Amino acid sequence: MSAARRAAVEALIHQEKAGYSNLVLDGRLRRSGLTGRDKAFCTAIFYTVLEHQITLDWQLRQCLNRPVTRLDPPVRAVLRAGLAQIVYMQVPPAAAVNESVTLVRKLGCSSAAGLVNAVLRRAPAQDPAAAKFPNRAARLSVQYSVAEPIVRLYLAAYPTRAEQLLLSMSTPSKETALRVNTLRTSPEQLAQRLADEGTPSRPGPLPGSLLAAFEGSPIQSAAFAEGLFHVQGLSSQLAALSLDAQPGQKVLDLCAAPGGKTLLLAQQMQDTGCLYSRDAAEGRVSLIRQALERSGIQCADVACADASVWQPELARADRVLCDVPCSGLGILRKKPDLRYKTLGELPSLCVLQAKILATASRYVKEGGRLVYSTCTLNPQENEYQIEQFLAGEEGAKFRLVPPPFHPEQASEGPFGMTIFPDETGFDGFFIATLERL
Repeated sequence: MSAARRAAVEALIHQEKAGYSNLVLDGRLRRSGLTGRDKAFCTAIFYTVLEHQITLDWQLRQCLNRPVTRLDPPVRAVLRAGLAQIVYMQVPPAAAVNESVTLVRKLGCSSAAGLVNAVLRRAPAQDPAAAKFPNRAARLSVQYSVAEPIVRLYLAAYPTRAEQLLLSMSTPSKETALRVNTLRTSPEQLAQRLADEGTPSRPGPLPGSLLAAFEGSPIQSAAFAEGLFHVQGLSSQLAALSLDAQPGQKVLDLCAAPGGKTLLLAQQMQDTGCLYSRDAAEGRVSLIRQALERSGIQCADVACADASVWQPELARADRVLCDVPCSGLGILRKKPDLRYKTLGELPSLCVLQAKILATASRYVKEGGRLVYSTCTLNPQENEYQIEQFLAGEEGAKFRLVPPPFHPEQASEGPFGMTIFPDETGFDGFFIATLERL
């Protein structure tokens, strides 16, 4: 496992400089030549550190005479990786310490070997639950490894359930939510096919969904390669289902990448009518095309376009979905990078969301439906946007309508439905379903 540990540490060093975590790790794994258990162990170390970095750094800081950020990057990464193995991965402490000492020497930091040895023997005993913090936000930040600005936002928006939210964000789902390609198979047939491949599954809470327990990546499944399903969170599925797309309609998916919502809408439309799938990121548009080709869908027109800019050819649509760019604060357990956001981009993000919503509303014909959704739990990006929109001239032409499904963990307010994350596979989401009068 020594090669796996080194690959994980090198990926962590790179991750600190720049880049999406999944791309950084994938690139390092390709260069490492690791396979099987070593590859899985490397991946586990990398993501365990990312998911618990604030907690790990707090434990390390109690045993250092300087901030963790002032350590040399290789030393910092080795300490984080070694401590993560002991605290969260059930690796015997002696093995984790010895391997970490050896690794820091191989990385050219032999002078830090004694420090690594001493700190990793003491740090696991440091317990945040028994420590004193200046305020509740600081304590929760360390306990759940989420940046303080996010914790403060949760405390302000959801004072009675903020800690439960943080706990849910720190509890990985044991099953993967799938969307069945109903153009090619049924949930029952797909469940049997997955069982034949050795993957147990069960019916999901939404029509056409399954919850599956894959041992490896879902995309390694032969059923995936044949386009019998795609991976899509339950809350994202619900956002698309709320559009109630029908066969033969003109339907717009304005912020479509990576394509899951487009696939679901095409299935609802029975691959008829005209489905316009748009995204502003050229590199992600290719992902939509690949997904459509794999699933055998013909009714979709895919192009790169800015959803905030008017496109005349999209006017007079029956259905419009704008799952807008957002802070992602509802999906922290899926994207550990987001746990450490400073939220400095929120003002400009809210401006963009309002522009997309205003533009999207102009495409909807009389009697048509508009769905605004986000994968965040920030009221400024959610209820406030709908409230402001409905108070305006264009918004006066719309009314809010109930969603087709109401999960138990959802709360419906005057401006839309907030879904709170839990162990059943729902992520934190906001969905507002509007009809043009």
